[in-house]
Amino acid sequence: MGLVYKILDGVSRAYNKLLLMPSLRRSFAACGENVTLGRRSEISGVGNIYMGHDVYLGPEATLLTTRAKIRIGNYVMTGPRLTIITGDHRTDILDRPMMELTDEDKLPDNDQDVVVGDDVWMGSGVTILKGVHVSDHCVIAAGAVVTKDVEPEYSIWGGVPARCLASRLKG
Repeated sequence: MGLVYKILDGVSRAYNKLLLMPSLRRSFAACGENVTLGRRSEISGVGNIYMGHDVYLGPEATLLTTRAKIRIGNYVMTGPRLTIITGDHRTDILDRPMMELTDEDKLPDNDQDVVVGDDVWMGSGVTILKGVHVSDHCVIAAGAVVTKDVEPEYSIWGGVPARCLASRLKG
């Protein structure tokens, strides 16, 4: 059984590296050098996604956008299961089920850009919601749900909802 797993794993890795990643890089609005997305990632709205240089998004990353932009800076790395979502649904239309509402029904506030600065590290299972800006050199702890801007630079955030826990600066 170990040999079969190794063969299937190798095929999956080769597919991701040789076919999927090159086509994704060409589809992004912008994509720097040395960008890697882990296996089993889900990407929606590739034309609104901008990637810097030296970006590693771990396995099972989910990037979902329709109108808004996702901008990821340089030297960004994440653990598995990062989720970035730039929009939400209207909850004020009561005469139709929310499931029936379309992108055309959304208000401008329902979709907002997400910006991740340079030199950011996000742990496993981090979720970043619409309108968030993550400042340069920040760390976001595993499992955090980020609902507001992560600032100042060099800060460490964690929790649900995420809050500033410490600074990376000494002193």
